[in-house]
Amino acid sequence: MEMQSSLLLSKRSIIYILILVLACGILYLPSTVNRDLHGKEELKYVEVAREMAAGGTWLVPHFGGEFYADKPPVYFWILNLSKLIFGTYSTLAMALPSILASIIIVLLTFWLGCKLLNEKYAFLAGLILMTSLLFFGLSIIVRMDLLMEIFIMATLISFYFGYSSYKGSRAKKKYYFLLYLFMGLATTIKGPAGFLVPLVVIPTFLLVEKNLAELKEMELKKGLGLFLGVVLLWIVPALISGGKDYAYQLLVVQTFGRALNSFAHARPFYYYLMTYPVTFLPWTFFLISSFIYLIKNRGTLRWEVKFLLVWFWLPFILFSLISGKLVIYLLPIYPAAVLLVAHLFKEIISGKASKKFIVVPALLTLVMLGGGGLALPQSVSGITLSSGLRPAIISFLVIGLIGLIILLKKRYYLVPCMIVLMLGIFILNFSITTVPALSQDYTMKPLAIKLKEFKTQKKVTNLVAYRYNEVDALAVYTNVFVKEINNQQAMIDYFHQKDKVLAVIQQDQWPKLKKRLPSGISRIYSSNGYLLIYYQTESDSN
Repeated sequence: MEMQSSLLLSKRSIIYILILVLACGILYLPSTVNRDLHGKEELKYVEVAREMAAGGTWLVPHFGGEFYADKPPVYFWILNLSKLIFGTYSTLAMALPSILASIIIVLLTFWLGCKLLNEKYAFLAGLILMTSLLFFGLSIIVRMDLLMEIFIMATLISFYFGYSSYKGSRAKKKYYFLLYLFMGLATTIKGPAGFLVPLVVIPTFLLVEKNLAELKEMELKKGLGLFLGVVLLWIVPALISGGKDYAYQLLVVQTFGRALNSFAHARPFYYYLMTYPVTFLPWTFFLISSFIYLIKNRGTLRWEVKFLLVWFWLPFILFSLISGKLVIYLLPIYPAAVLLVAHLFKEIISGKASKKFIVVPALLTLVMLGGGGLALPQSVSGITLSSGLRPAIISFLVIGLIGLIILLKKRYYLVPCMIVLMLGIFILNFSITTVPALSQDYTMKPLAIKLKEFKTQKKVTNLVAYRYNEVDALAVYTNVFVKEINNQQAMIDYFHQKDKVLAVIQQDQWPKLKKRLPSGISRIYSSNGYLLIYYQTESDSN
C-alpha cells in the first residue's frame, strides 16, 4: 500500500466543489420555500424539538409529553439551533439541516472519489449522488438520516485513509482514532444504525483482503473506549434523567425489538431487492452494469474497488436480514454505489472496458425517462401533473433524443452529462410546480390554526381528535395537546360527558358518528379530509 498524497485540494477541485455546492442549493432549496411541514413525520420531529425547548428536556426527548425513545436528542438540538437562527419552526428552517447535511455528504463523496478515481470522475460521482431519487427526497425533508450518514461516511473514509497509510505511522493511528470518534457520533444521532454499517464493512473487507493483522493496527481496546466514551457522554445522563422506563424503551425496545421481531416497518427479506432499484433511479442500470463488469474482472480488482463493493453489499445483506425495513435504511450505501458507477464510466471512457457496459444501460435509461415522461398521468389526487411538469417532459424527450445521437456518435463521456441535465430540470420543475400543490393536499396547518383560533374565541378546554394518528404533532401550530381517541364508543361517551368539545374528525368517519352524537354539533371547518366540529350543551350556550 502506498501513502496517500496530500489532502490539499487543487484549484480544479475547488471549482468542482463550488459547482457541487451551488447545484445542491439550486436543486434542493426551492422544495422547502413554498410548502408546509408534512402532517406526520415532519411535524412529529419538529414537535419533539419544540417540546424539548419548551420543557428544557435536552437529554431525554419527549413527544406529546411522554418519553420519545425512538431517537437520541442530537438531531433535535440541531432543529432548535436552526429555529433560534430563523426565529420560527418554518419548513425552510427545519429542512435546512437536511440540505446542509446532503451538501456535506456530496462533498465527502467527491473528496473520497478524488483519491479513488480522479477529480473529474469524483465530480461525476457527486452529481450522480445529488440526482438519485432517494437522496434528493431525503435532502428536502425533515429527517435525521442524512446527518447520521455524514458520520458513517466519515468513519469509513477514516478507515480508508488509515488502511492506506504506512504501518505503524502516526497518520495511521490518527485516522483510526478518528474512525472511533465518528462512529460514536453517528450512534448519538440515530442509535445502533450508526455503528452497524462500519461494524460489518471493515472486518469483512479485511477478511476479503486476507489482512486481519490490520486489526492490531486499529487499537481496538483504546478505540472501543473512545467510542463508548462518546456514546456514554449522552446516554448515562439521559438514563439518569429518564429513569428505568426510558432505559427499557431506549435500550431494549428500540434496539433489539426492531432488529429481531420488529414492531414497526416489518418487511420480507427480499424487500430491498425490490425497492433499491427504484430509489437509485435514474442510475440503476449503470450500477447493475458496473457489477457485471466487476464480476467479469474480479481477478484484477484493486483493493479500493473491493472496499466499495464490501461497503455496498454487506449493509445491503445486513439490513435485509433485520426485521424492520425502510428504504431510507440503505442510505449509507449510496456513496459506494455512485463511486462504483463513476468508476465504470472511467474504465469505459479510458478504453479499459467494452463500450457495451455503457451503451446498454444508457439506452435503457434514456428510453425509461422518455417513456416515463410520456406515460405521466394527467392528474393524481386532483393535482395536475402532466401540465405542471410539461417543461420536464419536453426536456426528457429532447435531451433523450440528443443522448441517442451522442451514443451513435460514440461520445460516451457526454452520456452522464445528459442524464444529470434531465434530472436537474425535472427536480427544479417538480420543486417549483408540484411540491406546492402536494403541500396544499396534505397540510394540516390551516386546520390547526383554525382550531387554535376557535379554542381561544370560545374558551374551549376539551380538545379531542378521532382516529388521527400522532395528533400531538399539531401542537407545532396550536401550542396545545389534543386528546386522541380511537374507539368509537369512547368518542361518543366523551361528547356526552362534556359541556364543550372541539374535535378533529376524518370526513369519512363523520357520517358514522354524527347519528350517535348529541344534538347541537356544528361543523366549523374542513381541510384535506378532516373536519373541525364544535359542540356545546344548551345550558352552556345560555
